Amino acid sequence: MKRIILLFSILILLSTQVFSFPKKALLERYTNASCGPCASLNSSWYTNTVNGLVYSGAITNIVYNVNWPGDTDPMYLFNAADNATRWSYYGVNAVPWIEVGGKLLTNDQTIVTDSVNSISASFAPFSITLTPEIFSNNTITVKVKIIRDAADNTASYSNTKIRVVLTEKSVNYASAPGTNGEKSFYSVARALIPDAKGTTFTIPAKGDSTQLDLQYVPGTSFTSTVNLDSIRVVAFIQNDDTKEIYQSAAEDLVKGTHINAAFQASDLLGAIPLKVTFTNISTPTAGSSIASYKWDFNNDGTIDSQDPNPTFTYTGKQTYSVSLTVTDNTGQSSTRLISNYITAIGKTADILVVNGIDYSTYAAELTNFYKNGAGFGNHQVDVWDLFGGQGFDFAAANSNIKQVDLYNKKIPLSVFCLYKKVIWIGNNYNGDLTFYDPAQVLAYVKAGGNFLLAARYASLFFNQALQDYAGITSFSSDLTIAKLKALDNNLVDLTSTGTNSLTELVALSSTSSAVPIFDDTTSTAEYGGFRLHKTGEGNFVFIAGRPYRYDNAASAKDYGYIIDNWLGSNSTNAVSTKENGLPKNFELSQNYPNPFNPSSTIRYAIPNSGFVKLNVYNALGEKVASLVNSQMEAGVYNVNFNASKLASGIYFYRIEAGNFVSVKKMILMK
Repeated sequence: MKRIILLFSILILLSTQVFSFPKKALLERYTNASCGPCASLNSSWYTNTVNGLVYSGAITNIVYNVNWPGDTDPMYLFNAADNATRWSYYGVNAVPWIEVGGKLLTNDQTIVTDSVNSISASFAPFSITLTPEIFSNNTITVKVKIIRDAADNTASYSNTKIRVVLTEKSVNYASAPGTNGEKSFYSVARALIPDAKGTTFTIPAKGDSTQLDLQYVPGTSFTSTVNLDSIRVVAFIQNDDTKEIYQSAAEDLVKGTHINAAFQASDLLGAIPLKVTFTNISTPTAGSSIASYKWDFNNDGTIDSQDPNPTFTYTGKQTYSVSLTVTDNTGQSSTRLISNYITAIGKTADILVVNGIDYSTYAAELTNFYKNGAGFGNHQVDVWDLFGGQGFDFAAANSNIKQVDLYNKKIPLSVFCLYKKVIWIGNNYNGDLTFYDPAQVLAYVKAGGNFLLAARYASLFFNQALQDYAGITSFSSDLTIAKLKALDNNLVDLTSTGTNSLTELVALSSTSSAVPIFDDTTSTAEYGGFRLHKTGEGNFVFIAGRPYRYDNAASAKDYGYIIDNWLGSNSTNAVSTKENGLPKNFELSQNYPNPFNPSSTIRYAIPNSGFVKLNVYNALGEKVASLVNSQMEAGVYNVNFNASKLASGIYFYRIEAGNFVSVKKMILMK
């Protein structure tokens, strides 16, 4: 009987050993090269202790750099979007900042090491096996195998993702890149694959597994800055609701010599019709060559192309998965499937509202702002949330919100150009400024788009070119304002309902064509808002301050009036949308459709950059519309002409681009 009991005990022990996974704690650190306390902490205990734990295999480690107190930290700037997303995730508002296992800890050596030991001794529901490889063309692939413990009795895993991070084990500078004197940095986050939002995966059944195959293609800036031989890949599974980290793992890159299917796309995100050029970057088995290519651009099982570098146009607004199978001349094959790879964007409304308010920090204010239509009045709008899925239901908050795009990414110019009007609700907190591009805004306005910028920290939203365009000579210091006084009788005062701090007002030159529309009560030299329109171009409007901290009803009234009267609703200005590819010759195509009612598309091509004028004239030779009147890059463009306010008849459209002049006839038939 004792032998049977002993045997049974051994079987239980073996079973436990097979399905019980050692748990490796993840330590995430937030720092900055100009943070004095960070340097002090490093020298006192952090660097030696944490590096010792990392190299012994006791923990995994990722260091993210923030943009304060020094906004020129090169490690932040190199990977700004990923860094900002991760500090927003935890609500980091000070450095140094240490998270272990998804929990904030004080900067105390004993507390940190005790937390690591506690996590290491706890149950791990998953194991992670990493196979990271770098191929001869520097393409990096990471195969991830996730096994679930057969003894795991967790009822469900909601909102659980895996994140994969390329860290550089050691980053060394000849001279300190910041003001805290440090020259050496460790476990620096260089890229997250595919991004910092992570990858949702199917939770395996108990005792079962699932696998992911991820790809990263470093650009020239990556390969010239990062030591590829110093890359360590870190992966961790985290619950985004509780922030708990269930497991982490780390492995160094190894060189791959087998066949590997890999590819890049010219555009991952853009407006429909979205024309995408795919570039094959596959590597064959060492010593051989690729013999065949099979592309499936929408993962429907049909081979769409067998060209090495094909082009495909997506016409439906959705997200597409793409696969490539390559075979080399030794008969070896490899397939790469990238899920949710290409996103083609369409529109529902004519106005796009870009949300830059972080819901985790400003939940009540964000809710009221959209519920009351403070940024768009009673107009129907689409919303692009720069923070991705924040857990806030925009469409449920206001029935005038018709479409919501949850992308933690820069908005392509082609998507801007889908809309007649774009309203940017800026805040510069937790990363929204990362995706704002003043050069893109200027290009959109010059092409006929209408843009309203509402933001605190005004100076950070204007580069020199946009300042010059508006005639801004300077910005005020950071002010806390109680009210913006309306300077136009059609507007009402905007009274602050909370602390409206970090507001920067603008001073305009005497030659500026901007018209002030708001003033404040603390300064006579600067203005709290202006509107600007230049002949043949779109309209630009600026309102200073935190948009969500003005009276919602007053904001809704003012924004509604601005949209109706100062954002081009009565203008014939049109936005030129650019196609992919560069033409060899100048061209003005026949409008389509023709005859038309009330709108038609005019296509033109310019082989080199230059100033372009595209005007419409009636049969008497009178100009009735200016469609393009600006400097344009080389490309093929489509511009929409809306003649709803014109009478039926024959019209002529004329293009001037350098020495190229062409005129064509079109017929408006109502």
